[in-house]
Amino acid sequence: MRSTALALALFSLGVLAVFGANARPAQAAAPVTLSSGFNETRTTIPVTVEGVRASCVLDTGSSVMLVSPALAHQAGLQSQGGTFEIAPDGRTYADRQTVVSRFTIAGNVMRNVPALISANISGSSALCGYDFFARFPTLIDRSHRTVTLFPPAAKLARLHCLPVALGPRVPLATVEINGTWLDDIVLDSGMAGGGALWDGVRSRLRQPLIASADYVTNQSAVRNGFACGASAWIRYASGAPETSMPICTEPRRPDGYNGIIETNLSSVHAMAVDYEHKRICFDVAAYSPGWAAAQPPPAQAQAQAPQSPSDGGAWSRFNSLRPPL
Repeated sequence: MRSTALALALFSLGVLAVFGANARPAQAAAPVTLSSGFNETRTTIPVTVEGVRASCVLDTGSSVMLVSPALAHQAGLQSQGGTFEIAPDGRTYADRQTVVSRFTIAGNVMRNVPALISANISGSSALCGYDFFARFPTLIDRSHRTVTLFPPAAKLARLHCLPVALGPRVPLATVEINGTWLDDIVLDSGMAGGGALWDGVRSRLRQPLIASADYVTNQSAVRNGFACGASAWIRYASGAPETSMPICTEPRRPDGYNGIIETNLSSVHAMAVDYEHKRICFDVAAYSPGWAAAQPPPAQAQAQAPQSPSDGGAWSRFNSLRPPL
């Protein structure tokens, strides 16, 4: 599994307040469609950081924007306070806080965006996380390799939308895993290669996880309590097809969440991120006719959107164990 989301706790509330005005979606903005690229299964878009061209991974699992050291140097970003992240290979990466004064995408500008300069990212790359999606409603069309900012409501009406909680600056939803609807699951478009579950919810699964005898577990992950080498069946809506996904588990409940899964599944044709209305929407391949109008999932899946943990951390301990991008 690969992703590089980081905890919101790395930033003071004062810095985030400065960005508040920029985080609100533009009113009555016309749709803008861009050609997109891929980083493994992740979708990327062209952006500029302080006028320097870069490729940005669209990462719902990241609570903050991240930039590579090379991009920070080219863009002349000023380094401020520091923090660290530890990868499963045991290496420690030093990150520095910064502020992007001008971030541009398709002629739209965000100013004074808090960010991290992450040694875990290489090349002229960045991660577009919560602040990006809070400003730009986004339709990721994986089948046609396009990304539309401010997509028209008519397009979203054809998708199946899940309510999400955004308090931790990452989307928490209820999804079906091995026949059981589990809440407090982070939907992560910046992850490639699977997901992770808290061991405490394994007993709730109607069908057990399927183990793979051929999987080689990363020893550093083992030392930190992760058990990998299993797979699960995932789907986002009643009547939609299931998709197999590699799954790791761990004995401690990470930051109060039940799990984290990637959204870049082969069955997903398109995905819309609509933080203004607290929802993420999916166009799933090979679904049965009328699946979007099917009965909703069980009662636990219809409960009020889960609350974020009191410490405000967004999957922080799990993030510190992820391998480099």
